[in-house]
Amino acid sequence: LVVKHRNEEGGLGRQSFTNAVSGGDWIVQEYLSNAPALARLLPADAPLSTLRLVTSSRSFVRASRPAAASDVQVLSSCWRAGRSGALTDHESVLFDVDLQTGQILSGTSNAHWYQLGMRKALCCPLYSKGHTVSVHPDSGTPIRGEYVPQMEQVCQLVRDAHLRLCPGVPLVGWDVALTAEAGVCLLEANLSCNFFRASFDEGAYLEFVDEYAEAIHQGALSSPPARSNVDATVRKEA
Repeated sequence: LVVKHRNEEGGLGRQSFTNAVSGGDWIVQEYLSNAPALARLLPADAPLSTLRLVTSSRSFVRASRPAAASDVQVLSSCWRAGRSGALTDHESVLFDVDLQTGQILSGTSNAHWYQLGMRKALCCPLYSKGHTVSVHPDSGTPIRGEYVPQMEQVCQLVRDAHLRLCPGVPLVGWDVALTAEAGVCLLEANLSCNFFRASFDEGAYLEFVDEYAEAIHQGALSSPPARSNVDATVRKEA
């Protein structure tokens, strides 16, 4: 079993059992490992490496009727290939994933987002580099051109989750794991999300943002979120 303690805003950090029982909320859950199809692409000591998929919902445009499956669309997907020895896949290479086929495309990094301290902030890159990585940097295993299995099932899972759980939320970032123990698992929803550098149709996305903004302007949203996660995504991807 792995004990997780709620020690981070917006996430669960893995901690020791002694820390967990010292106070606060904590969760005990079964340990999950990477499915063999993905584990073979990773170092032996890599963490559970998840997919981040972003979905959009246009149900706010037609608030007078129940949300329909056609309102929800998958915008992007990336696979966070965890680094050797890392506790979580926050330390990872971000490989683009084709939504239709599950093919893994080139990878990149967002490590500079997490630099702490004024000195590092001043020295870290201003802009992200392009998708130039084709192999895992710790093992040299070729990754570009491989496939994420069950991609159709993964996309259907997040579409259904958005429709059933939060159809009125315009954008949601879903973390999905392909595991050896339980197959495809929906780990969590991120209501203030970003694309983790996955590619997406920028024109369609900006059209969606404009549509959402117009709905707010026209009063179509009875109680718009205090902080729109559409705006949050735009800021984080800039």
